[in-house]
Amino acid sequence: MTSLFCALLALGAPAQEAISSPGHGHGAYVETADGRLYYEKSGEGPVVVLVAGGPGSGHSSFHGYFDRELKGRTVVFFDNIGRGRSDRLKDASGYTVERDAEDIEALRRHLGVERITVIGHSYGGMPAIAYAVKYPQHLDRLVLSDTLHSANGFQQNIDSCNAVAQRQSPEKWAKLMEMRKRGVKSSADEYTDLYGPCLEGVYTYDDTRPPVFFDSGDPQDRFNPEVYLAMLGDDPEWKVAGTMKRFDPRGRLKDLRVPTLICVGRHDQVAIPRVAYEMHKLIPGSRLHVFEKSGHWPWLEEKQIYFEVVNGFLGQS
Repeated sequence: MTSLFCALLALGAPAQEAISSPGHGHGAYVETADGRLYYEKSGEGPVVVLVAGGPGSGHSSFHGYFDRELKGRTVVFFDNIGRGRSDRLKDASGYTVERDAEDIEALRRHLGVERITVIGHSYGGMPAIAYAVKYPQHLDRLVLSDTLHSANGFQQNIDSCNAVAQRQSPEKWAKLMEMRKRGVKSSADEYTDLYGPCLEGVYTYDDTRPPVFFDSGDPQDRFNPEVYLAMLGDDPEWKVAGTMKRFDPRGRLKDLRVPTLICVGRHDQVAIPRVAYEMHKLIPGSRLHVFEKSGHWPWLEEKQIYFEVVNGFLGQS
């Protein structure tokens, strides 16, 4: 399938190792204006809310890592509306970055805490940023992990993936361009079946050690392409043209005073280091940590270092 779409579907592939999560599937629901919002909790202490990627993925890929490695915290996993075990919208045009940020606030109110820490990974950093600029009074700390700051940042992701495909798979790229001349869009199976293999390796530093994620085996936890296409449009590997195209909080980041840690893998070709650096320059006092032997998931490829950095930022040794 497509670049992000393909990799996110791979999260549901059988794992090479057994990763358990006894609490998965035994969470609770928050009633919101848009439907029921599913969440799970692990641990005790100040609340940390994890925001998953996609757009279209649920929370399950965080299991086995953040719940074990974040120290002295209540770790909250949740599925944004339209994903995982949460309810779907009747009108897909309602899936927006800003609406996803409201899920975070609904969850905070339900938990009855005044301030939370938010960790957003990949696409999940975008609603985390939207939450930070709208609700800074309820945010203790912000961690932006291999993520994107705006529609422009997501377009840089698309352009980076296409550059890899064109550079590394010129014979396939030529066929893809012929498809485009025929009017085939990047959401079509014909296109995505050829495009997906062009992007092997864009997510990782070490291709010999494929990432291992928790796999529930439950269809409820599968990636939802409806959300992906609603936010990016029907040509999602070419241009940001869905509801996300209006999202650009960069002008407001200069006023953000929330302690912010920005993490990125040096070899991430999806949420590229250039975008992380742009965020760092935009957010006053932010910290930037580049993981030199990681791609898109430094919490997998450099787990010990990643969680030392994050726990240190959160105030833990």
